[in-house]
This record gives sequence, structure tokens and C-alpha cells, in this order.
Amino acid sequence: MLSRILVAVDGSEGAKNAFNFAVAISKKFESRLLIAHIIEEYGTVGHSIVSELEQDSQRILQEYQSKAKDQGLKSSQVNVIEGTGTSVAEKILHIAKKENMDAIVVGGRGKYLSSDSFLIGSTSSKLVHYGGHTIIIVK
Repeated sequence: MLSRILVAVDGSEGAKNAFNFAVAISKKFESRLLIAHIIEEYGTVGHSIVSELEQDSQRILQEYQSKAKDQGLKSSQVNVIEGTGTSVAEKILHIAKKENMDAIVVGGRGKYLSSDSFLIGSTSSKLVHYGGHTIIIVK
């Protein structure tokens, strides 16, 4: 039923809560957990900033992979993936489809809040509206 779970993380408090929820589900159902971090591409960002974002992304993924193992998931159950795109939600959906995931777990609010995302974040809102997977939003 839930044998493949994708959790998207960005270093926010909401992502930490989503990650903990996804780990609990993975342990309960002995699921494979895919931890994803997406770097949002902006046309005006210089090379040095992109390099810094990539380093930050790798650090975040290593941290969450280590936490998953510390919480009892086997190495064979946990994978990480870094992606880039102009839309985080689109990239998450693309990864979920490509990797044949059963569910996507995200935080209700991400690291970068915008004024147009009052109740839930814009990424989680897009996932709910456009996704073809089970979407779990964790507050």
C-alpha cells in the first residue's frame, strides 16, 4: 500500500515535521523512503550562489539521511535525490512519477514563505491541486 514514500525537505521546521512523519510511516509499513531536496532555479542567480545552494542541498540531504538511519531505518530503505527546477512542486511530482512513489509527504509551510500562501505554502498547495499521488501535508 505505502511501499514507496517521497518526503521533500528544505531545512524548514515544516520539513522536519514532515520528515519525522514520513520516517514513522516508513518504519510502520517497512517502506522505502526517498528524501528529496529541490533547488529552485532563478534566471538571475549567479554561478557562485548556485554553487552555494548546491552545497547547502547536499548538506541537508546528508543530514536527513543520517537522521533516518538514526531513527531505525535500514540503509537499503533510504535514498536521497537532489533536483533543480523552476517549480519545486513540478519537480517533486516529476520525481514521484519517475520513481513510482505511492505517497508524497511535505510540510505545510516551507523555508521561503510568500504572501500568497496564507493557509498552506504554495508548493504544498500545487501538489494537492496537480498531483496524482497521495499527498500528506504535515503541520
